[in-house]
Amino acid sequence: MSDPASTRVFVTGLGPVTSIGVGVDALWRGLSEGRCAASPRQMHVDPGREEEFWVASMPPALPIIKPHHEFLERQDYAGYRDLAYALAAIDLAIDDAKLDYDPDTNRIGVIQSFEAPGMERAVATMFETCAMMSPSGPVPPMYELLAPYFYNCQGFLYVHVVGKAFKFHGFSTSVHNACSSGAYAIELAAQRIRSGETDTMFVTGGEAFDTGVRIEWFKRLGLYANDNHMNPFDGGSSGFYVGEGGCALVLESEEAVERRGVTPYAEYHGGAFAQQGWKHALPDVRANRLADVTSRMLELAEGTGVDVDLYMPHGASTFISDGYEASCLTSALKGHTTDAVAAVYKPHVGHMLATSTLVEVSAGLLAMRHGLLPATLNSKPDCSKLPIPLVTKSMSRDVRGMIKLSTGFTGHDAASLFSRVV
Repeated sequence: MSDPASTRVFVTGLGPVTSIGVGVDALWRGLSEGRCAASPRQMHVDPGREEEFWVASMPPALPIIKPHHEFLERQDYAGYRDLAYALAAIDLAIDDAKLDYDPDTNRIGVIQSFEAPGMERAVATMFETCAMMSPSGPVPPMYELLAPYFYNCQGFLYVHVVGKAFKFHGFSTSVHNACSSGAYAIELAAQRIRSGETDTMFVTGGEAFDTGVRIEWFKRLGLYANDNHMNPFDGGSSGFYVGEGGCALVLESEEAVERRGVTPYAEYHGGAFAQQGWKHALPDVRANRLADVTSRMLELAEGTGVDVDLYMPHGASTFISDGYEASCLTSALKGHTTDAVAAVYKPHVGHMLATSTLVEVSAGLLAMRHGLLPATLNSKPDCSKLPIPLVTKSMSRDVRGMIKLSTGFTGHDAASLFSRVV
């Protein structure tokens, strides 16, 4: 078995599926050009009642999605778009990493991050069933119609379908730690590599909205945007809008990277995590646990000689969440000299919930590779609450190290450290 302390882990492939671009080149163009695909959309929130929400929606027909839709139909998962986006993302990541593997003897694993696996199809089918009912007509057979959909909401079934689609036979599971799920998934995948169990792990996730039920919940909490101007760390923000799509990352050991002769995007050094144990939708500002996990990543950076040039906050564009992040980052940076900057890319692709960290890490690693930081949309620099400058105009930047911050509902805080491979 490998020595976990000495085993290095690298990101070798990215597979973004977003509303502003599918694949690394298209995503980079979308970020660089300041695109945002959010538009108003009518969605059911109750039987017979629709509401309009701003959503960064995926186009209805994507060539890369079609074969996965056909596969899912054969698996009795027709219409599960979140899963289809995750499968398409793995396809892209395999190509990007130039990865070839034996479908029978591999020990490749996958860690999945989904906010609510299967829930959208279950709720949409329930609405469709209610529409079939009438006071004078027969009651539809509710159990027969709905039971398969509620069964498919169980996370282990998504794990099974992904493994079956790509013939991955190693350690596989799913995490559902709200908006920080991607950070937890990356760390779990890295741990499996450091254990010596495998050389290669995937992390993947997907998000889609067939109804407005989850969005309505955000709206009633006062967290949802009134338009397509998500303004992270700006007092003028009305909240966030959700985004559809998926993302996958390939993580490999140093031995695998050298054997295959590939150039990684970055080295993943590790993550720090905390559970606030406080409220569902409010951060515990007294404990400032995000400050602690950020401080631990700063200590790791100093210990490994990584110069942190870029912070990627969660940037949910809500008053309380942004204020909590700004306060925690201010506390963590006390005593540290830094000329780092911050960037947030949720305004481009929408808040993709459990998949958001994976997409945003991909954006940060692309910025690291290109030496250019696309602008954070909509926010005014003089309104930023952050203790470091927020990039509101595209700028050339030599990014040697990056810390990604994540904070999710029910108090899941995370910080992850990446560095450029020299």
